[in-house]
Amino acid sequence: MILSMDVGELQESCRALGRVIELTSGKAGMLAMDEDVLDRLVNAVTRGHPIEEADIQQTGEVHNPNEGHGLYRNVMLLLEQTILPRLSSPRIFRAYGRLLSWKGQWEHAVKAYLDAYRCSQSASLQSGEIDTKNWQSSVGEVEEIVDLLQNFGPRVAGYNWKLQCRSILRTFMGRWKDFEDEPEWAKLQALQEELRTQ
Repeated sequence: MILSMDVGELQESCRALGRVIELTSGKAGMLAMDEDVLDRLVNAVTRGHPIEEADIQQTGEVHNPNEGHGLYRNVMLLLEQTILPRLSSPRIFRAYGRLLSWKGQWEHAVKAYLDAYRCSQSASLQSGEIDTKNWQSSVGEVEEIVDLLQNFGPRVAGYNWKLQCRSILRTFMGRWKDFEDEPEWAKLQALQEELRTQ
């Protein structure tokens, strides 16, 4: 898998990552997953132009099997049939979200990013398990999901993204009132006010 990645044979690296996960995820769990390789595969896909398959056939454009549409199908199958049924992490869901947004599948991309947030530290930590540094990192995760919802939410027909953003902020701030004196608290309040005025 690593050798194929290093020499630019990304199709083979994608296949090898799938086999490693199939063979070892039952016992090794997340240790079977190389998230760096997955990110590089998704980067290779999203570097290509997201033109539709029908347009490619009309223009006679040749697929490069190691980027864009030439690699897309394999990476999507790797995620949907091999990785996601067995493993989950914020990074995996973010990679999936990037792939879906590249294809313009906004509703599914929003769901993937929300799944990433739900797996993240900010959504899973309980009271007493967090210090100031971890809390500041969690604020960054909240800001990121709100920003993503602001960008992608309006592209999903009938989706009340503002309500989702307000709910995330309200839940997070309600859980961590002990940190009201931190400078990041003002950022959260500013986000709430911005959503009210939109």
